[in-house]
Amino acid sequence: MELGGKSPNIILPDADMSKAIPGALMGIMFNQGQVCCAGSRLYIQKKSYDNVVADLVSHAKNIKQGAGLDPTTQIGPLVSSEQLERVGSYIEKGKSEGAEVVTGGNYGQGEGYFVTPTIFAGVEDEMTIAKEEIFGPVVAAMPFDDLDDVINRANNSEYGLAAGLWTQDVKKPIMWLMN
Repeated sequence: MELGGKSPNIILPDADMSKAIPGALMGIMFNQGQVCCAGSRLYIQKKSYDNVVADLVSHAKNIKQGAGLDPTTQIGPLVSSEQLERVGSYIEKGKSEGAEVVTGGNYGQGEGYFVTPTIFAGVEDEMTIAKEEIFGPVVAAMPFDDLDDVINRANNSEYGLAAGLWTQDVKKPIMWLMN
């Protein structure tokens, strides 16, 4: 049974950003985003949002795209031309609904079905790219105010397959959940 996925990945302000940023990015870029539990909705606390997005962009631009059998490749091609078209249509939908592509959003170079690692900012929870499974290397970065806000938004999905939480204080979110 295919469950689908639109998994939230949450970066709390106390997270070690040297681990959280590349970790969250690989949470969506692993296997070109063609993973049901890919962290495709990235929630970042509002105060650190701009800095984290800038660092994500910097990391994404350095991901080596290439043939899947090349040992230096970090992200390979999508599985088919149909999937390439599907991912491309979601990128276009995100733009048309008002989200901003801060990096990527293009077809990659070389032989194969490549989409460059794509990061959207200015994403609203109601946008298609925040609600529907893209199944490609596309992340929707969204700011949040506080734990109440982000927990409610992260859980507001038909596809509750997985979640990621970046923090140095695991007691804080657990205590919040227990209240």
